[in-house]
Amino acid sequence: MRFTNWTNAEIERWLLLRAVEWSAFPAFVSQPLVPIMFLLFSWYWVIATVIALNILWSTIRYSYVNVTVATVACHFVVLAKWPFAIGSGIYLFIHHQFVPALITLVWPLLAGCITIPGKIGVIELAFAKKIGYVPDDAEL
Repeated sequence: MRFTNWTNAEIERWLLLRAVEWSAFPAFVSQPLVPIMFLLFSWYWVIATVIALNILWSTIRYSYVNVTVATVACHFVVLAKWPFAIGSGIYLFIHHQFVPALITLVWPLLAGCITIPGKIGVIELAFAKKIGYVPDDAEL
């Protein structure tokens, strides 16, 4: 990703948004994936798995930061979350699975509620170092 034509404010906004998403990465990526998973598995197991992944992620989210993965995930979630949620919700309603259908339709909004809060500034600084916005020896 090239930041040469971006203003400092645009880069700082990008850093903040990617840090927020990275902090809650399993829940963030689950926005388009969970509605599809509800078609294949019991809704309570899917939600339990996302919660478990969030707990596991909270132990490693500061030690690994990847700009490419964060950018690709952002584009995927933005483009897919509502079509997948609405399509899966309609399918589940037609098949009389009302609880998972309702959860599916609100999942893109609900996913943010099951995250474990993190230190956004630490992740933001790691992203800034990765893209060369701040020197590698910079600290909070």
